[in-house]
Formats: sequence, C-alpha cells, structure tokens
Amino acid sequence: MDKPFAPSARAPINVLVADANPRRAKALSDTLRADSSLHVQSVPVGMSLIDAVHQYYPDVVLVDMARADRDALDSVRALSAPALERPIALFVDEDDVNLMETAFDTGVCSYNVLDAPPDDVKPLLRAAIALYARFQRTRAELNAAQQEIEERKIIDQAKKLFMKNEKTNEMQAYRWFRGRAMQTSQRIVTIAMQYLAAQQKSDSP
Repeated sequence: MDKPFAPSARAPINVLVADANPRRAKALSDTLRADSSLHVQSVPVGMSLIDAVHQYYPDVVLVDMARADRDALDSVRALSAPALERPIALFVDEDDVNLMETAFDTGVCSYNVLDAPPDDVKPLLRAAIALYARFQRTRAELNAAQQEIEERKIIDQAKKLFMKNEKTNEMQAYRWFRGRAMQTSQRIVTIAMQYLAAQQKSDSP
C-alpha cells in the first residue's frame, strides 16, 4: 500500500535523485549527502522513476538533466496519481520558457536553471515541499467546497421531491431527513441519495 505524502519537519528530508546520466546523479547525490539533514537515494540504473518512488517514498524528487525535453518529463507526469504524487524540483542547464510551462503542467513545483547544483540545495528542496503542501491544501479546500455544493444540490432535490410527495413545507422536509440521519447514524446527504434512489425505483415501470 502506498504511503501518503506527509513530510516531517523534524525528520531528515528524504530526497530521491533522478538523472539519466549516472555521473551527474552521483555528483549531485554526493553534494546532497554532505548535508546530514538530507537522506539521499538515487534512482538505480534501469529502474523507472515510478518504481523508485514506490520503493523509496521520498519527501521530494529532484530531477536533474542537462537539457530537459517533453519526453523526459513524461515520467514526471506519471507521478500525478494521488498515491504517488510528490513535490518535484527540476534542475536544467538551459532556460526554455515553453519547457518551463510544460514542466509546471506536469507537476513540477520548482524549476531551476543552473549550470551546476549549488552547494546548499536544501533551501530549494524546502521551497518545493512548501509550495507543494500549499497547493495540496488549496486543492483540498476547493474539492471540499465543490463537494459541499454538490451535496447541497442533492439534499435540495430530495427535499423538493419529499415536499411534493408528502405535501409538506421545506422545514418539515428537512426535519424528516435530519431525523432519519440521526436514527441511522448516517449523513443527511446519504439519506437524501437513498430517498432519491428509492423514488426513482418506484417510478420505474
């Protein structure tokens, strides 16, 4: 079972280094390992980035490449699955505005144009993690708001049908659904969905 993304502020940052060039990957990994607050793993030769994320469960993925291209970003895009999604910092040697936009679209949250990684990469990694966490919170809030709107629509639809069938007003309809929810230890929206399903079934020929 995949572990959810939940980096600890006290524990070392678990970094996964992905670079198709073994020499570049080793050089970057050696630089990172000089910092005792970082726990560094490299994607083994022949292993896909997705498999490496499954195996190492990193807090952040650092992708380093001489010149990124859209094919190289396909593996990054594959990390968009909820169980695998991780903050990704990308290091490239050459600036490319179009590529940068594509990188952000694929899920990269830190795009860095550097001839060589700096001695202290940790601020960039922490920034990538912070941006990712903020994005996750914003997305969760938007999803919760959207779900609330959808649930209100279902409840309102069920209330209107109940009012029509039972000749009641809106307050009486709401009390009925709330009472059923309390009796069965279920949410009101669940009772509303069950009521709508039952009415639809009874109306079917």
